[in-house]
Amino acid sequence: MIETRARKREGVATVEEAEEWLGLRAVLPGKEEAELASALGRAAAETYVSPFPLPPFRRAAMDGYAVCTADTEGASPDHPLLLFVESELKAGQSAEGVRADASERSAVRVFTGSPVPASCDSVIIQERVRRVAGEDGIGVVQIDRPAELGQHIAEPGEDLPECSLLVKQGTRIGAKELAILASFGFERIAVYKKPSVVVLPIGDELTLPGQPLLPGRIYDSNSFMLEASLREMGAVVHRLPPCADNAEEIAARIDQAWDAADLVVTSGGASVGRYDCAKSAAELTGAVPLFTKVLMRPGTPTSAFVRGNKTLIALSGNPSACFAGLELLVKPYLRRALGREQFRNEWEEGTLSAGVAKPCPYPRFIRSRVRASADGWRIEPLPNDRSGNVAAFAGAGALAIVPAGGQGAGAGQRVRWLRL
Repeated sequence: MIETRARKREGVATVEEAEEWLGLRAVLPGKEEAELASALGRAAAETYVSPFPLPPFRRAAMDGYAVCTADTEGASPDHPLLLFVESELKAGQSAEGVRADASERSAVRVFTGSPVPASCDSVIIQERVRRVAGEDGIGVVQIDRPAELGQHIAEPGEDLPECSLLVKQGTRIGAKELAILASFGFERIAVYKKPSVVVLPIGDELTLPGQPLLPGRIYDSNSFMLEASLREMGAVVHRLPPCADNAEEIAARIDQAWDAADLVVTSGGASVGRYDCAKSAAELTGAVPLFTKVLMRPGTPTSAFVRGNKTLIALSGNPSACFAGLELLVKPYLRRALGREQFRNEWEEGTLSAGVAKPCPYPRFIRSRVRASADGWRIEPLPNDRSGNVAAFAGAGALAIVPAGGQGAGAGQRVRWLRL
């Protein structure tokens, strides 16, 4: 704990500490109502419970004949019984007033999902019944075995009792959550508002796609990656054009971004070189550092600044480092800002299929492929995974942690990994 406080005073954080500090900074957004279909990907702003049992009525689980088991006693292949079928119930109809006649052996033709009359306590599937007279089961049928009490009937609340938890506040609404809410007739639900994010790429060398590429320059790709990823998460994102390596100009852009967004994410200018101005620019706007260095590779210069209830996360301009910072720090912050209850990264364990020989004083986060095997997850580090390489994104399905130290990691070593 003492070491943690000392590092915080110095602006240094582990990945876990930076994730926690950012999570504490995230401000829960306001609430709004959304139509159920448009709530996909949003976080529930209220807890929802079932207003009635599911199913809400006794329901046939199979096509067949609803009967009273007492009427089927004694039926056997040697002594089959006849049942008189005078009515049927389809799904969507009411069972009110429909009953098996107690004065004779009788049945009601039912179908999967149709209500079962109160006078019946079992459903005989149609494959166990032979038609003797009539059409489509209406008339007389024959059975050669007794019915079992309660068979093929779904009782009220069998799926879910009344007042059961459906969706907890802070849960991300996915297809399963939409289905369960729709099952109980919710047309609109309360969700958290989408946080707004400004993405600002920094660097004299950056050119927008579609423009002529001059000698010594590169096309800006980081800001497009950041924008797309944050939009996929559910944020409202405004991507600015590249800004030159000038502290005053960057500060002016950040000042405008503070007014327009809850979160500002910069890419580039985050290191300690002569022209790395992101940190000084943030301080020119009156922001104070939350941390200025993260113990990780790539992305050690990643930093964060706060002003009031607004946050700025400055990511490296190297594509691999920018990607790592996005996955490890920006996404957890944004999940919290989206109102998600679970916002931290969830790590799994697996076995390296190939060694990573390069030593590092900090934990290294390497882009990898992951596949299932008989003995668990197998992690394959991607070749040519250098900080400045973009092409490795296409094959990456995970970030794997190589522990800090002078040995790297060998094939067969157990490591943690994060699914992308």
